[in-house]
Amino acid sequence: MSTQTPTAVLELAVERVLAAVRPAALGDPVVGARRAEESLRDALQNARSDVDNLALLQALACAEAACEHLRYCEIQEARTLLTAARGQLALAHERA
Repeated sequence: MSTQTPTAVLELAVERVLAAVRPAALGDPVVGARRAEESLRDALQNARSDVDNLALLQALACAEAACEHLRYCEIQEARTLLTAARGQLALAHERA
């Protein structure tokens, strides 16, 4: 049983994926986007939504949308959504 909060689990995944899809980190953009999508989807499946925390719900929505963009190798759009998710996660920590 994990003692990490849903916010912490998602935050770690978002940070890892953001690092993985940096232009300098992507050797093959298609392979990199697929790996990043899989990693983020795994984290989303394991994240439990806290219905009392609107910021966490918004972060989850941004991360899910980022997954869709990664599916189509739309890296810049995914990075924008992941950055928004990171901001919402910061708010979620304050409200937890």
